Amino acid sequence: MKERNNKLMKKLDRYIGCPLLFILGLFRNKNTFSELGKSPRIMLLKTAAIGDTILMDAVIKEIREQYPNGTITFVCSKNNKAMAEMLENIDEIVPFEMGHPMTSLRTIGMLGYFDLLLDFGPWPRINGIIAWRAHAGFKIGFKRKQMYRHYAYDIAVEHRDDIHEIDNYRNILRAGHIKINGFIPRLKVNMEIQSIKLPYVVFHMFPGGSSISLRSWADTNWIEIGKRIYNQYGYQIIFSGGLEDREEAEKIVSTLRSEHVDAKSIAAKYPLKHMPSILANSRLVISVNTGIMHMSAAVQVPLIALHGATSDLRWGPLSDKAVVVKSGEKCQPCISLGFESQCQNPLCMQHITVGVVWNKVIGILGNVRNNGR
Repeated sequence: MKERNNKLMKKLDRYIGCPLLFILGLFRNKNTFSELGKSPRIMLLKTAAIGDTILMDAVIKEIREQYPNGTITFVCSKNNKAMAEMLENIDEIVPFEMGHPMTSLRTIGMLGYFDLLLDFGPWPRINGIIAWRAHAGFKIGFKRKQMYRHYAYDIAVEHRDDIHEIDNYRNILRAGHIKINGFIPRLKVNMEIQSIKLPYVVFHMFPGGSSISLRSWADTNWIEIGKRIYNQYGYQIIFSGGLEDREEAEKIVSTLRSEHVDAKSIAAKYPLKHMPSILANSRLVISVNTGIMHMSAAVQVPLIALHGATSDLRWGPLSDKAVVVKSGEKCQPCISLGFESQCQNPLCMQHITVGVVWNKVIGILGNVRNNGR
């Protein structure tokens, strides 16, 4: 069963998770915080999304700075295990299989006692149930209006829309008496991908999760900006994506090649662990707001991030090499958690013009003409 963006799972999460957590909370005595020792066992819950998990790199560094001898156990979804494995300073990764929740909950219960549990999921009720099942001296998670999920925690931290998500995460850490040093996500680059010729730019045009249409830029725009970059600079145009994106990526590549543009699709052709290296060795990444955008920021590659229905204040790239492009519609943004917008006509993405993006490209790559063509 597909875990990400599964409508049945979301319905079960809401209509079973909400009342179940409320009932479980009624029979649970809340604990008070006790100072942790020098070697605490800490459980981190983050079950959703590549981008969110990349932000957890900063969280882990904050914890490791204060507790260098502590043990960190990271509970993630099965689909997100590959991303979790790319984070440093984790002692144990425990994948939670959403399709087999009872088996996974038994596994959580068998992990033993933790001094502190921190849940970084703002809306999934399954996280609250995982937190309830885990044996921990103190449990902290988010409280958010109309989510009805905070009953399993000893302290519930308000989840806010007016700050970046990494600052929401830092508020969880503060509630656990963990000092904030201001770390930001950074991923190590360990290799060069020999099968991709230099120089190149990477286009990531495929949003993940919910509300895909509200975060997508038209295919014709990607084709036009690809033509301009190739004609100006001679850089190969690389399209990244997942297995579900492969067909569309190949179609656009075929269109570009028919116009004599050197283009290539790598959608589903490399494991996720190779993507930081692919991105880091590019001259530029242009991406919609999705996990690859955050990964690009985390490897400090020049980046143009296209934001439509999502807030760049909440979800913008954490990099001084990144430029955010948005159209500035009055209704923008309309998504916070990823699924609540009812918009059927995403003007915010439609009104991001090729010309605006092209000006940002020139600002990053310069005005050098490709004299070889």
